[in-house]
Amino acid sequence: MARLRLEPLLLLYRLLVSLLTPLLLLVLLARAWRGKEDPRRLPERLGWASRRRPAGPLVWLHAASVGELSSLVPLLLRLQQAAAPPTLLVTSVTRTAAELAPRLLPPGVIHQLVPIDHWFAFSLFRRHWQPDLALLAEAELWPELIRAMAGPVLINARMSARSHRRHRRLPWFGRWLYGQASACFPQSAVDGERLRQLGAPAARAIGSTKWDAAPLPRAEDWVARLRGAWPERRVLLLASSHGGEEQALLAAWPALRRRLAPRPAALLLAPRHPERVPEVLAAARAQGLAALPLAALAEAAADAAPEVVVVDRLGLMGSWIAVADVVVIGGSFRPAGRTIGGHNPLEPVRGGRPVVCGPDMANFAGLCERLEQVGWLWPCADTAAAWERALQLLARPPQLEPPPPLEGPSGAIATLVLERLR
Repeated sequence: MARLRLEPLLLLYRLLVSLLTPLLLLVLLARAWRGKEDPRRLPERLGWASRRRPAGPLVWLHAASVGELSSLVPLLLRLQQAAAPPTLLVTSVTRTAAELAPRLLPPGVIHQLVPIDHWFAFSLFRRHWQPDLALLAEAELWPELIRAMAGPVLINARMSARSHRRHRRLPWFGRWLYGQASACFPQSAVDGERLRQLGAPAARAIGSTKWDAAPLPRAEDWVARLRGAWPERRVLLLASSHGGEEQALLAAWPALRRRLAPRPAALLLAPRHPERVPEVLAAARAQGLAALPLAALAEAAADAAPEVVVVDRLGLMGSWIAVADVVVIGGSFRPAGRTIGGHNPLEPVRGGRPVVCGPDMANFAGLCERLEQVGWLWPCADTAAAWERALQLLARPPQLEPPPPLEGPSGAIATLVLERLR
């Protein structure tokens, strides 16, 4: 019965998308004009490949944005170590992920932008790439994407309570969408049970491939430059922040700095989206703080080091963590009422830095619980509590045990992939 109800809906979806094709093209052009799409790569978004398909088996992995893209690296490396490694094709959605892909992905991995969710675009995509197996990271499910993947393996899969409630209102649709997966590797047991209730296969292994990642690389020139500018200062890093979070910290900073006296302190702000740097700089200067973008730090006089530096580039988070004494995770305070789910707390922990976060770390629930148990993570109810905790850690650095060993499911996923390709 569910299938009889659903197939007409899919036909209606395709008809509606076909009718809206001119509008979708205009939206793509508008996004390109606003800088959210790379005009040179718009054909990829329409299903036209920009690379030739190598001969032999090909595995297609899809990751929406930078975080998901980074999480694939341990798995990609394991697949490349196989005796007869397949061609690896990675797709993503955002322009930022596409620009960082050459630095993030291992050599030899092909990157393409994923097509828009249009049946014709995905027909072109599949005809060219002819994937033998597809893997879908986290929860980026769209009707045409899931159909094109033809029985994908769900990896790093997660399902928030809110999304679960929303899908349960249309259970027949959830059973079709998630039921098309051929295997499921959820981030936590709770995620696995929610996904199973929606039709996904039972969990194969628990955890995230992010757990298998090596410590982030450091650009030693930037580490030396920042440490040279702040030789005696304690440094607080707000990592991968979103609008509203920097402003809350900047408003509280003068009082926090006075309480740290006589030890000087500095702020390193790393917005998740670098195009927001002018906005963050303006907010810092509105508080009367000496602030510079990272690019201008090289020209600053040695005796005029700013109190606040705003990072204006991506892909070097390991460098900012190396400079910091304490890291606050952005995206965890529900900025402007939005639910973001936080960003990866394991990155600063692997860099040896204590971590403070807000109440919204839904994307890393299982990991956060383990890090809190071993004393590396301090979750806080709101920004005020987070700044207070960060102040305490800056004033009295804790004596922490080595970070706990964590093993993700990269090995189990790689084994499954290679078995299916035989």
